[in-house]
Amino acid sequence: MMLPTLPPRPPTSTQHTTERVKLFASGCQSLALAILGAGIVAPLFTGAAVPMWQRLAAALAAAAFEIAAWTLLGYIPNTEVTQTETEHDE
Repeated sequence: MMLPTLPPRPPTSTQHTTERVKLFASGCQSLALAILGAGIVAPLFTGAAVPMWQRLAAALAAAAFEIAAWTLLGYIPNTEVTQTETEHDE
């Protein structure tokens, strides 16, 4: 019902897409850090007896989110021209 009253959505450019990919990658890295902190580091300080399988699960989950972040960052094209690339072109 409110959809017709909203302004038209602006067109997305490659810069918008790049920023969104960076945002999702940053979120994955933050989540990985939170999992490591809650699952591995915090039990070390509290002295709580955490089974090894739970620590392993936390480490694997954090690794999965880090790999997801690296994969997302791999989709960002490198548009910067370095000095060596301009020397090769001449």
